[in-house]
Amino acid sequence: MEPIIVKVPATSANCGPGFDSLGLALELYNTFTFTPDQAASANTYTFAGFDAELLAKEDQSHNLVGFAMEQVFKTAKATSVYGAIHSEAAIPPSRGLGSSSTAIVAGLLLANKTLETPLSTHELLLLANSIEGHPDNVAPALLGNLVCAVNHASGLLYTTVNLPEELVFAVVVPEVTVATEYARGVLPKTITHKDAVTNVSHATLLVTALLQHKLDYLRIALEDTLHVPYRKTLIPHCEDIFNAALAKGAYGATISGSGSTLIAYCPRKVAEDVKVAMANVFNEAGISCHAYVLEADTTGAQYVTA
Repeated sequence: MEPIIVKVPATSANCGPGFDSLGLALELYNTFTFTPDQAASANTYTFAGFDAELLAKEDQSHNLVGFAMEQVFKTAKATSVYGAIHSEAAIPPSRGLGSSSTAIVAGLLLANKTLETPLSTHELLLLANSIEGHPDNVAPALLGNLVCAVNHASGLLYTTVNLPEELVFAVVVPEVTVATEYARGVLPKTITHKDAVTNVSHATLLVTALLQHKLDYLRIALEDTLHVPYRKTLIPHCEDIFNAALAKGAYGATISGSGSTLIAYCPRKVAEDVKVAMANVFNEAGISCHAYVLEADTTGAQYVTA
């Protein structure tokens, strides 16, 4: 078989008040290439891009791409196909941009391409959700756009929202890692009724403001009481960076996923200035960072022609 190539977008989960339910796909991609080998009885792995040397030293028996591929073969009751898997990372890992979700989604698509009767997109999303444990990263990585997804006893429910063309995102990624497990550990076990009401109202306002292009509402809509106040303490100068983004004309800013990436929702005309201002806060504090102006990805994971 010829090599199979997929590219999967970065994702920004939670989107402020949408904890574990909202996620946004962004035009920054990890690319994965699978070259099947009929003689192989296991996958081999090579890496390029961010943290390639560190990734190469990990125990590849737990590689998420290979694991996700196996779940497809089991679900489809098909014989496993093995070969060489090459991962090229443009998305900084362990920074709240859905790097692990790109590996899961890539594995599902790579394996699905080898099947005589491929699984549907819905079936792939169910598998991705079961592997990740929550849908806010894997759903936009697979589907693109802003995705609202809920794990319910009746099944996984999800909708997609097309974002206004005038909205872009200034993203700053410091050389500070925040493990998801640790970021969840700082969250309180209970919250007040008032805080719960605030988040419900803000999440509702966020989605409707995007649908109706009332983007000035985002400054309030992105405010959160469930996770941001607690996770800010894990990211140096977080509040200063939010303020810098607002001062340069951003609609609002929040933590991407569990951090350490910070993301500002911006009018297109000021996005570059917002990016520079956010990065300057880290730079002046002696913390190196990567900074981007990104569009929303509207298609999700895609196969790529070699």
